[in-house]
Amino acid sequence: MTRPENDPITLSNNLLHSLLDQQIPLIQSFKGKWSLIKSKLADLQAQLNDFSELQTSITNSLSLDLLHSISQTLNDAHLLAEKCLDTNLTEGKLKTQSDIDSILAKLNQNVKDCEVLIKSGVLQDGILSGSGSKRELVRAEFRNLITRLQIGSTESKNAAMDTVLSLIQEDDKNVMIAVAQGIVPVLARLLDCNSCLDIKEKSVAAISKISMVDSSKHVLIAEGLLLLNQLIRILESGSWFAKEKACIALQAFKLFERECKGNWV
Repeated sequence: MTRPENDPITLSNNLLHSLLDQQIPLIQSFKGKWSLIKSKLADLQAQLNDFSELQTSITNSLSLDLLHSISQTLNDAHLLAEKCLDTNLTEGKLKTQSDIDSILAKLNQNVKDCEVLIKSGVLQDGILSGSGSKRELVRAEFRNLITRLQIGSTESKNAAMDTVLSLIQEDDKNVMIAVAQGIVPVLARLLDCNSCLDIKEKSVAAISKISMVDSSKHVLIAEGLLLLNQLIRILESGSWFAKEKACIALQAFKLFERECKGNWV
């Protein structure tokens, strides 16, 4: 597939080739760290090849955001590599090492985000949109939302959570579809202390709704102590709204415990 020169995939590939073939082999300082960066760049190169095979990669908004983020990371890496070609390290070793670590962290995140997006099936859904049944379209929508909850910005995640809540409140069948698409582990991770308050509250509200659907609550139980501890933590320090929703979700764990005890009697 031929792409224009200003296409984000083309721009990223050009930067990759420059880094891998022209810059990194000549860098003499922090060679160990640059070797790690080189490995991540190779991973990213393979992932960009996967993106290039799908036309939707440059029309899907989530993919475009990620590709622009990758281009920015690679441009920063390119500028840093230019500085490191100077053996005198004019900005000093500590500053340079900090900048290298920052680039490595960004590349790690870019690679992880690419893995999530490629495995999600969202880009393939773009090809099929409009041709499936209503149920399949809902599945595709949840795949898109679940992906946004994992790799989007805070604003994007917040908006995605609003749509998730709207869909699962609309119909219990939508709860079952969301659970089947793997939303529960994602919601559990969003309860982590690093998430913003709004996203935490919306996540526990979604978990609360899932716990009220008998055919889906077993998936909450499967998350085990991780989810249980997070719900208990919300009871201890969350808002009144979050505490109420956490209490509802915890009932699923209590009922499961009673059922287990009953089976042993």
